[in-house]
Amino acid sequence: MRDAVGEAIAPRHSQEGAMPGKIKTDHTFDPERDRITGADRFTPSVKQRIGADHFPVLTDLLAKDAKIKAKFDALGGEAALGKRVETLIGSMWRFSASAIVYDAGTDAAYEMHGAIYERWQEAGGLGYGVPCTDELPTPDGVGRFNHFNNSTASIYWTPQTGAHTIYGDIRARWSALGWEKSYLGYPVSDEVAFADGGRANEFQHGGIYWWPDTGAIDLRDVVVHYTGMHCFGETDWDQSSSADEPYAIFALSTPRQAWGVNSQVYGDVDAKEQRPDLLELYRGRPYGLNIGVVLMEHDFGDPNKYRQQIVDTCMAVHSAGVVALGFIPIVGPFIAAAAAPSLGALMPALGGAINDAFDWGDDRIGTANITVSARDMVLLAARTQNSTFGAIGYKIESPLLAGLGASYKVYFGVVPA
Repeated sequence: MRDAVGEAIAPRHSQEGAMPGKIKTDHTFDPERDRITGADRFTPSVKQRIGADHFPVLTDLLAKDAKIKAKFDALGGEAALGKRVETLIGSMWRFSASAIVYDAGTDAAYEMHGAIYERWQEAGGLGYGVPCTDELPTPDGVGRFNHFNNSTASIYWTPQTGAHTIYGDIRARWSALGWEKSYLGYPVSDEVAFADGGRANEFQHGGIYWWPDTGAIDLRDVVVHYTGMHCFGETDWDQSSSADEPYAIFALSTPRQAWGVNSQVYGDVDAKEQRPDLLELYRGRPYGLNIGVVLMEHDFGDPNKYRQQIVDTCMAVHSAGVVALGFIPIVGPFIAAAAAPSLGALMPALGGAINDAFDWGDDRIGTANITVSARDMVLLAARTQNSTFGAIGYKIESPLLAGLGASYKVYFGVVPA
């Protein structure tokens, strides 16, 4: 075991040509040997060896170290904590499964152990923070925690979630909501990078997302609905019918999965008419979403058959993209940051993917791809008011879907779960 003070002081006092006023010596200062037990005082010979300019600093360090030792003794000493594996005089005594650290802000020493100590070590140890509490039970009796850095950072643990770091504005928002008693529950991830330069912690029942220009935003899961379509102009000819019978097929993908949903077939749709609707397309964390829209005119075909053909095409592109982009091992909110630059690549260009090779019994009016970033999902759900067009409420609208003489738009809502 090597003491930090001994390591720092010895080289200066063992060199030839010591500084004026210092006694040259090969003696290395040993705080365990040279300190008078039970007092922060030194013998005259020790003072002489240390030197006048170092003495106040060492006195201060050893006063702090005495507080660490007092904590060590109060916890049961070596019988309870084992032998030290690292000593930073006046800063930290570290053991195989725990540590005692001095906090200048409270002028006291605090202890960490178990999973919280291990997570602190993984997060950088003293580089992550100095504890300003002992490990304590949470008010709900389920978890444990230590606070750090004048209560601006924490590590929280439960048997179900493990130990996770949380700090800064995200921690402040969670605190304002009521900590683990809030609707979010406990953190299930550390704070990590999020899409578009953001940061995020995932919780048992939602997340807190942060960007420099938005601050911290808490949110449950996000729900995306299809809310209807508007006909700007009907098809030129529809199997002798005077009105359209449109329907939409939605091919959906996230960084994790791809699937498809059909709208109903709407009868007798004329120009300037709307068909409001409410169809859930997605429910989950706001990690980014592609919406592929295929607008069809119903003649004789089976909409479910076409949906499966479209989904099969999309899944093939999605599966290849997920493997190529390396998303398979990534979990939690970090996938939103990893996938953000390539999210759109997980959805094929539907106009090219849907071609004459498909046995269409219905006519295709138009297609569009809409990519909703993770940041967009958060801001649309939490901070954006609905717009309305006639009887349709929406937060996202498609580009104009035009073909066969017809033109339509479809609309989507984004709300908190």
